[in-house]
Amino acid sequence: MSSSIAVTVVAGFLGAGKTTLLNRLVQRSEGERLAVIVNDFGELNIDAAIIAEVSDAVYSLQNGCICCTVQEDLLAQLISLTQLTPRLERIVIECSGVSDPQRIVQTLGYPQLRAQLHLDAVITLVDASGYSALEGDYARLCRAQVACADLVLLNKSDLVSPSELASVRNRLGERIRVFNTVQAALPDALLLADRTAPGGLQLHPVSPAHTQLFETWTWQSQQPLEPRALRAWLARLPAEVFRLKGLVVLHGNQTPHWLQHVGSRSQFTPATGNTNSATQLVFIAKRGCTLREELENSLAACQTAT
Repeated sequence: MSSSIAVTVVAGFLGAGKTTLLNRLVQRSEGERLAVIVNDFGELNIDAAIIAEVSDAVYSLQNGCICCTVQEDLLAQLISLTQLTPRLERIVIECSGVSDPQRIVQTLGYPQLRAQLHLDAVITLVDASGYSALEGDYARLCRAQVACADLVLLNKSDLVSPSELASVRNRLGERIRVFNTVQAALPDALLLADRTAPGGLQLHPVSPAHTQLFETWTWQSQQPLEPRALRAWLARLPAEVFRLKGLVVLHGNQTPHWLQHVGSRSQFTPATGNTNSATQLVFIAKRGCTLREELENSLAACQTAT
């Protein structure tokens, strides 16, 4: 795997449940070299204190918004984290509730960081019980947080009626990948990318507790895929497909690549220690998704003859 460090950005309006999600991320990352950057908009970083109870690798940015007044502090902190030994595998950044995550995404593209870090996913939480009450600049900020997201957690969904939940969901937009959640609970496969061993692809099926929410299946092929056709296929993936990951063999490239796709973002990483000559992909989609055959046929059309 590449030495580039994966970065997960957690965003969402005040009170949406970001700290709860952050706790889940930290607790599920056992064995992974992980650091957490927490930003509270105030003099006391309460979120950092909470997360510090479950992880000793917490870095606090406080008394300002991470996307404006403390953005230089964020840059300095990220540079410092890239220099740690042993090298980190993941950095999780929690934005304050008043932050626009797009500014953090732009920071990751700075020349000092571009070769050291890569964005894995932006996860935005929305408070299902409070979204409809937001107005003016507050509503616009919440929409900006959602627009930047690869995955949206419509959290506290148990606190509203089914009709109100459907109304909020419709207002978020058709192309947005949304999960109705309680206490920010999601399968590990959607929260964290696989730390796949070089020796072969590790397939992690969705846990039985979530079988009412998700479909998961694998697709394999011995024929290489045309890179341009594959990227075009990825760009057309429907919102029902929440995540796609695995090993791909590309035409014209002797080195297979790990593929991670979430939301509208795709990442290809050379699998330098893997000699597998077959493409192996795992789909995680909305339960009841009827597009499996169509997706597999269109993906097969990206193949070249061996």
